[in-house]
Amino acid sequence: MAAPYLSRLSTVPRSTWSPAPGLSALARNHRSPRSQTPANDHPPCRVSAWRAAACAAILASAQACPRVSAAARGRRAQAVHSRAGSATACAAGDVPTLHVGLVGYGLVGQELVRQMIKEGPSLEEKIGVRLEISAVSRSKVMALLPSDSFNFLADGWDESKEEPADLEKLGQHVVKAAASTGGRALIVDNTASDAPAELYEAWILAGADVATPNKRAGSGPFSRYEKILAASKKTGARFLYEATVGAGLPVVGPVQSLVRAGDEVETVEGIFSGTLSFIFNTWKPGVKFSEVVKEAKEKGFTEPDPRDDLGGTDVQRKVTILGRELGLKIELEDVPVKSLVPEKLQQWDAPSGKNLADAFIEELEAYDDEMDKLLEEAEKANEVLRFVGAVEVKSGKASVKLDRYPKDHPFAGTQFADNICAVSSKWYTPRPLVIQGPGAGAAVTAAGVFGNIMEVMNGMR
Repeated sequence: MAAPYLSRLSTVPRSTWSPAPGLSALARNHRSPRSQTPANDHPPCRVSAWRAAACAAILASAQACPRVSAAARGRRAQAVHSRAGSATACAAGDVPTLHVGLVGYGLVGQELVRQMIKEGPSLEEKIGVRLEISAVSRSKVMALLPSDSFNFLADGWDESKEEPADLEKLGQHVVKAAASTGGRALIVDNTASDAPAELYEAWILAGADVATPNKRAGSGPFSRYEKILAASKKTGARFLYEATVGAGLPVVGPVQSLVRAGDEVETVEGIFSGTLSFIFNTWKPGVKFSEVVKEAKEKGFTEPDPRDDLGGTDVQRKVTILGRELGLKIELEDVPVKSLVPEKLQQWDAPSGKNLADAFIEELEAYDDEMDKLLEEAEKANEVLRFVGAVEVKSGKASVKLDRYPKDHPFAGTQFADNICAVSSKWYTPRPLVIQGPGAGAAVTAAGVFGNIMEVMNGMR
């Protein structure tokens, strides 16, 4: 809910900074997270994107191949027939196969396929696991593929193999393909839709791992989220969602690792929108706010309706995911958002025949003076404006808002469309662990998903 336009912003003192205080046939009976303390005069522990990704990969590899108890192995053995023959296959010298079903073939889905096709042969040689694309679904049609169809999409979509999209049938096909080779099944949801998220529990109960950049499951109804985690615990199949918060920037993994290692996370705070990061990194005195939004639109950063970005819902979803990761039992509606969309434009409709984004930006010009005042006030205080999401573990609260930070604060050092996340904990105090880098775009989002795919592959070695 927006204030008059925006309510008075809170400030952070410049002298010191601390973070803001069925598969029905397969699962018919089922109806249905988890060192060393820096010296006081040291700068924040900053992790570049590539270094954090490398560390996350090493952690993932170590965590994916632990010594497990007989009971745990027993639970895995009971999960599904798709894994039943793996020991036999490996004993026979065959290369184990990861059968992947792709749900969503838009920008991220197509980029992910390009990465898989390019790196698949190399990964097979290095890891000893073969990648197989067993099914692909678009919004209305899908293709269920026979074995050895890895390059099916190399030359584009083959309409001759199309049939009406049916995600339950797709899941069954991928699980059966894995069972036939003694391999493993993985469903990748590249959509932003709620419909696939409704099937995660059933897919996991059927023994398939699920990897996704889709924020709907992690930020949707808490009861559904709990059922997905319970299914994963029961079967051993994994729910992987690194790309939901930072796209290709590792945020979820490092937070999980800190918690599992015994650290006590106090706050997680960050700039989690590449679009809003670009806008506030670009907006300078003398430049109108509407002009910067227009530039963001022209560079392809905004959604077709820029209100989807300026409203803060995307950041709200990411903060909900992080809050749940840290033990907060919160719903999306529990996270207040101070929208950047003027109240009068929140329910506004574009005139007939006009481009929605262009028409909205024209209307936004009337509010430039109000935004200018906010920027001027920040500049006079030697501060910057940033749109930030935060989780406070002790209070059990989370929030999304436009706030002010001193120019020597880590959030003031972001560039272009960087995402940045600051984690303050028992170990990382008084300076936070800072993770920063590109966090938007099809390539980095697909890379984040591909990282989860490689986690599964490492677990099959």
